[in-house]
Amino acid sequence: MNNPQTRCGWCRHATVMMPVDHQPMIQRASVTGDDFDAPGSPGWAVFTCAGCGSASLSQGFYPELGGPGKVYTHDFIPLGWYPQEPLVKEYPDSVPPKIAKVATEAHGSMSVGHHQAAVLMARTTVEAVAKAQGITQGSLVAKIDELYNRHLVYEHVRDAAHEVRFVGNDAAHADLVNNPISEDEARAILELMDMVLDGVFIAPAKTAAQKAARQAKKAAAATSTDTPATG
Repeated sequence: MNNPQTRCGWCRHATVMMPVDHQPMIQRASVTGDDFDAPGSPGWAVFTCAGCGSASLSQGFYPELGGPGKVYTHDFIPLGWYPQEPLVKEYPDSVPPKIAKVATEAHGSMSVGHHQAAVLMARTTVEAVAKAQGITQGSLVAKIDELYNRHLVYEHVRDAAHEVRFVGNDAAHADLVNNPISEDEARAILELMDMVLDGVFIAPAKTAAQKAARQAKKAAAATSTDTPATG
C-alpha cells in the first residue's frame, strides 16, 4: 500500500501516513461490484502518522487496472481522513487542571456535534477563569469586566469573554428549537474561549519563561566574562 501525505488530524503537522500492516475487515467495501460511483474499488484503510504515531481512518478507493474481472491495484487513494482535528483538546500546564478539564469537555462536546453543550461549557470555563483570579463576587458580566479592570486581560480578550457569555446565555435560556446554535457559531465560541485562556494563563506563562531564559543567559554570560583565565 502507498504512503499518502496529508495533515495529521491529531498532531496537526504535515506528515506521511504509514499504512497499518494488518488492515481490519472494513478495508474494502467491494472489490468487484458494479453498483458504486467511484473510479475503482471503494473502501477504508487505517494509517498511522509518521510523526506522532496516532492512527487515522481514511475513506478512498483502490484504482482499477481494467480488463476482465476488474482487477484493482494494491495502492489506496485517500479521499478523506478521520479525524480531521484532535478529538481531545490538550492545554499546557500553565492552565489550571480543573479549568483545562472543563475547557476540554467543551471541545469534546463539539467533536461529537453537541453544540449547545459545547457553548455552555465554554461559558462555565470563562467564569472559572475569573474565579481562579480571585474574582468571585457579582454576575459574570461584572467578573469579566473586573478581569479587565485588574489588567489581567486586554480589551479584545474582555470582549471575547463577553461574546462567550452572550451565546452561553442563549444556550441556557433561548428558544433552541426555533433558533438552534449552529456548528460554526459553536466553533467560533470555543475559539474565543481559548483566546481567554491564552490571555489569562498561556501567554503570560510563555512571556515569563522567555524572560527567565533571557536573564539566565545574561547571567551566564556575565559569569563567563568575570571568571579569570587559568593556565
